[in-house]
Amino acid sequence: MWFWDVPLQRDVQLTVIGKVFKPNPNKVLALNMTLKEYFRLVRWYLSFNSTSKTFLHGNGYEKAKRLFNLNTALIQTARDKAVEIL
Repeated sequence: MWFWDVPLQRDVQLTVIGKVFKPNPNKVLALNMTLKEYFRLVRWYLSFNSTSKTFLHGNGYEKAKRLFNLNTALIQTARDKAVEIL
């Protein structure tokens, strides 16, 4: 089973906390690219079909760091979001 074969069963809610600002087009593009990568990672974690954060960390964390261009905090929150969805 591949991560793109896993249907999303629930709506995903994401809260972004930060300053209210008028971003320039480059910042908007960077944010959109990061969100796209984040949701790809959530789907990848869903493909493990596990609700155990320990299992997902042990079997996926290092590979996720290599495969996805995200910082470690976003990798961990994507894992947690996948567990929430399941």
